[in-house]
Formats: sequence, C-alpha cells, structure tokens
Amino acid sequence: MDKTLFRSILPYIAGLAIASGLYWYATMIEYTPRPGSLGPGAWPKLAILLLAASCLFEIVRRIIVGNRDATGLIEAFEREEEEPVQKTPVYPRMLIGGIVLMAIYAVLLPYLGFIFGTFLFLVAFMYVGGFWRHGTVWLTSTVVTLLTGILFLRIAYVSLPRGVEPFAMATDVFFKIPSLW
Repeated sequence: MDKTLFRSILPYIAGLAIASGLYWYATMIEYTPRPGSLGPGAWPKLAILLLAASCLFEIVRRIIVGNRDATGLIEAFEREEEEPVQKTPVYPRMLIGGIVLMAIYAVLLPYLGFIFGTFLFLVAFMYVGGFWRHGTVWLTSTVVTLLTGILFLRIAYVSLPRGVEPFAMATDVFFKIPSLW
C-alpha cells in the first residue's frame, strides 16, 4: 500500500476505531427491558453502525479506486489551486447570531420544553439567517417541530424535556392527541 493511499484512509480507520469504542460503550447501557419497546441503546447503536459502515465504505472505495479523485482532509491541504477561487461572501454576524441562538436554546430547553423551545429556536434561527418571509418561517417551524416531535416522542420514544409550567402544556397536548399519530 502506497503512502498516499494510506494517508487518505487513515481518518476512516480512526473513525472505525472510534465507532467500535462507542458501540462497546453503548452496549453497557443498563435498563429494564419492556416488551414491545426498544431499549435506550437501540438508536445510538444504529447511528454508530451507520458511522462505521460509512467509514468502511470509504476505505474500500479508496482501495478499489486507487485513491483516484478521492479528496479528503489531508489531500485538501496538499493540493495546489488549479483555478482562482471565487470569493464567497462571509456573514460573521449571522454566524455569531446562530451560535448564540444555539447556546440560548441549550440553556432554555429544560425550561421551555422540547416542543415549544424547538419551535421558538427555529423561528429565531431563520430570522437571524436572513429569511424574512414570515408565513414560510412560521409554517416551516411548525411543520418541522411537529415532525421532530412525532419522530422523537412517538416513534423513537426518546425522553425529551417537557419544560416547566406553563410550557409543559405543549408537550402534554402533543401526547393527548394520539389519533393524529
């Protein structure tokens, strides 16, 4: 195996090693099994297996193709520019605003609850990102919040923060309408 090929698959080998360690750690989750429901380790294990599969796929692809046209992190720094790069606009205020919003979301989520907090976060994030079509912002936030609520609370059975009163009512109302899901 040549040096260039090895250097290109090294990050994916590291990814496989990390995935195997995380999978072993996920098998240590202790819980009392309930019939008819997935345990708390099912979804993390699935995500870890997908990570491992993507790393393995990339390793095999690079070995078979011979690293032709395979660009990774290491190769990106070694390439010379073939043509002038067009400068893309940079919006540091939007970036800082998005980071601040995520930090606020993380702090307020236990108080606002997942449903209400996520809805407000999505609305604020779109406005900070410069999207000003009000109807689209509010409709998209509503639909995405409902879909993630259904996914996490009704399908995956993930325990998410309910929030404190009066915000806990949003989660309670969400669970009391089972005929919709």
